[in-house]
Amino acid sequence: MRRAAVVLLAAGALVAAASCRSPGGATPASAAPVATPSNDASAPDAPVVVAHPRALVAAPRYVWSECAADVGNVTAALAQAGVPYDVQAIDTEWTATLEDLSRYALVVVPGYLLGAAVSSSARQRLEAFAEAGGVVVVFKPIGAADRREALRLAGLAASTRRRDLLGIRFDAPAPALAAIDTEEERTLPINEGPRPPREGIEIYVLTPDAEGGAAPLAHAFGAGASAAGPSVTRRALGRGAIYAVGHDLATFAASRCYVNCFEPRGDVLRLLLEGALREGAHGHWVQLHTAPGAASSVVLVTHDLDAPDAFRAGPWGPPGALQAQAIEKARGVRATFDVTTDRARAGYERATIEALCADGCALGAHGVVHPASFARLPRGTCTETVASYGAAPTLCGEIRVSRAVIEEATGRAPRVWRSPNVAFHPQQLDVLLANGIPYDSSFGIGDLPQNLPVEADRASVLAMRFGRKRVLELPVALADFDLGATGAEATVARWESVVRKNAANRSFTTLLVHPSRGEGMGEDGLKVKMVALERFLDRLKDLDVATHPLEEIFDFWRARLGVKLEAAFDSRTGYTGTLVIGEPTAPGITLEFADPIRELRCETCGETRIEGRRVVLVGAPAPGSRHAFVAVPR
Repeated sequence: MRRAAVVLLAAGALVAAASCRSPGGATPASAAPVATPSNDASAPDAPVVVAHPRALVAAPRYVWSECAADVGNVTAALAQAGVPYDVQAIDTEWTATLEDLSRYALVVVPGYLLGAAVSSSARQRLEAFAEAGGVVVVFKPIGAADRREALRLAGLAASTRRRDLLGIRFDAPAPALAAIDTEEERTLPINEGPRPPREGIEIYVLTPDAEGGAAPLAHAFGAGASAAGPSVTRRALGRGAIYAVGHDLATFAASRCYVNCFEPRGDVLRLLLEGALREGAHGHWVQLHTAPGAASSVVLVTHDLDAPDAFRAGPWGPPGALQAQAIEKARGVRATFDVTTDRARAGYERATIEALCADGCALGAHGVVHPASFARLPRGTCTETVASYGAAPTLCGEIRVSRAVIEEATGRAPRVWRSPNVAFHPQQLDVLLANGIPYDSSFGIGDLPQNLPVEADRASVLAMRFGRKRVLELPVALADFDLGATGAEATVARWESVVRKNAANRSFTTLLVHPSRGEGMGEDGLKVKMVALERFLDRLKDLDVATHPLEEIFDFWRARLGVKLEAAFDSRTGYTGTLVIGEPTAPGITLEFADPIRELRCETCGETRIEGRRVVLVGAPAPGSRHAFVAVPR
């Protein structure tokens, strides 16, 4: 299978239409790590420590209309992180919202912050919040000679909008940046590539005020990696801090890889906000863990069945799909098999599907005829059936008919889709939802640089292009595309490296292995792939990861998004809080604490398991149920 071009791309990566256009800006040293006060309550006469690890998203009224995409990106990142948060009521002024910030450790101001929209009292309230230990993250502060309150808040003398810069590099430490610790995370290409957008994505260069105390943390760079000036700063204030960020950390018109690489750009906004919350909570925070259970990360093994040797026996041995399943079953791994259903071209065999599913299986739909032109197909009528579908493929036909064939063979309709050639059709999300498929995995990581499930109706990179559709996306990070050229050992080593780096971020990794010979590979191509799969799965045993099918992890993620968490820390009692379960629910909802937990008291949580800093709710709580808990640190 070859990579297909994805429509509506710039430089190979999805670019959201700019919904938030700031009006422009007004006419480098290393920051030392900031130490937080000791919270050792066991020390003699230790002070009582209280923390409220919750975030507030607040902004002036214009942000909610002009910068809805930026608000969506911030709230989506907080939801991915599992951080408890509140959002100011839409289309309201933020004056009342800022009156009482005692319930929060973090305040995030998305979009851009005009000096004219910041009163002296608003600035003073945010500064008082920081002085008391809280953290404020402000995106794109702007000011003029007579309207400088936004700049004063951030400790800046000026900010200048640039559209000709290529990216941002983090080059100084700070508490909120602790998890931004790899080269790929520290250097963020934004406008690089062979086809940059006509009007470059804006990056603000921030000029610290000599008396404002803002220290540069990241620099914007231009051609030849030349530094253009600071783009992220931190103003230490009392026990807290105010961060200024000159880019939305969500819009990128660049692609440094397609698959088989570590591409964390979509994680950086989450990591920064998560780090800022932890800084504001002074070492005592609680979040919803990203994975179902105590493992740090999830690997999703997937197989696209789109060639005869995947379905049929031959000189290569049993059908490739069954060979892959046998390797995985021996290691306790459940994979997702995405099925192409045309017998003449793809080699579809119902008997192979029945054998795959004899003891349970996870299937996704992968089209009927696997057209190379999938991204350009006509929509069709969406009345296509198995009997009526003809020689001319359509988007509706590929989705509807493959879904129907799989349902007829197994008794259960698939709820996951992967496009042929990992391509993406502009109307794909509409047709998927209309046909009962809420989950999709049709991007490469270079086109959608996200390592956790993405809400297509909230993340601007998808919503601005394809409309707000309630589909969850998870791109392919690893694949067998160049396995024949690199060999099994080198490929597996690369895969393992990506998994390790994603696991450090509590992010997921999706692997695609075609259980067939593949283009450009010799007669032993299937064998080479199975050797690589076997070696890779053996290496996972030594990593802190779990494996799950796509549908199962999507179901978990949808349930996790509906969980409401409220928690606080008191050094005399530990963590106290409540969990309210949404609809739907799923097993494995996990709380992650800053401290190792000795005891959990929760009368209604059912079976729980404590593993270090993580507490797992083993079963699926009842939808709508409320659970009060106390977690006692060791």
